[in-house]
Amino acid sequence: FSYCLLNTTTFAYDYAKMYTLSSADDTAAEITEIINDDAIIKTEFSSQSVAFVNFPSTLVPSSLYKKKEEETILAFNTEVKGKVVADIILSQKAHLIYSVPESILTIVNNFFPKAKHKAQESILIQQYSQLNNNTEKAYLYLIQNKVTITVFKENKLIFNNSFDYLTKEDLLYFVLFSFEQLKLSTEKIEVILFGAIEKDDEYFNLLYEYIRNLKLGKRPHQFTFPAEFNSFAEHKYFGLFTQVLCV
Repeated sequence: FSYCLLNTTTFAYDYAKMYTLSSADDTAAEITEIINDDAIIKTEFSSQSVAFVNFPSTLVPSSLYKKKEEETILAFNTEVKGKVVADIILSQKAHLIYSVPESILTIVNNFFPKAKHKAQESILIQQYSQLNNNTEKAYLYLIQNKVTITVFKENKLIFNNSFDYLTKEDLLYFVLFSFEQLKLSTEKIEVILFGAIEKDDEYFNLLYEYIRNLKLGKRPHQFTFPAEFNSFAEHKYFGLFTQVLCV
């Protein structure tokens, strides 16, 4: 559970706070306790937004999307875990359909009734699409032992999927398997990493053995960050810091 505060006059981030959730069985209760004990997050702001992370989802071309069929389409691809909602990804002319547990939606509605909502996956796809994707380029976003692999070719989204992994070998397998299915060369494709990975850790090193053009991502250039933010690497929290651009 994480949040940040943006000064919309200076377009500078003033504050960020990250919490590690310890209970997988009662996440809603833990988040409620965090919010109740955090005076800053309950302050009045000019605007608020909420992003949902790591919930089951599927992409559908907007030309085929029908609201009344959201749940059927999602259930065909993955397990439905709560209320089914959809985001529009304008740059790709697509809808991301996903589900959010009712307990989490209740927290959002109770504490942040005016906030806009979106899946972080939608935010990431939209932001990746703004980068230079003239050549083959893959983005890996790692968080909570889940990797989302998003691939562009000639500025078109050609792949987006998430995989759970436990070991570095699991991670490597899913990346290489995805590239193989897409007929992408590990010698040519540029791969950019965001999230829970460190340069020279065992996950990075194993990927680097098989992928020639591998590097860590950067913070969004549209904002400025205080010196205090230098305590964590630039490729961390890309989804959080770009949220305001899409929600």
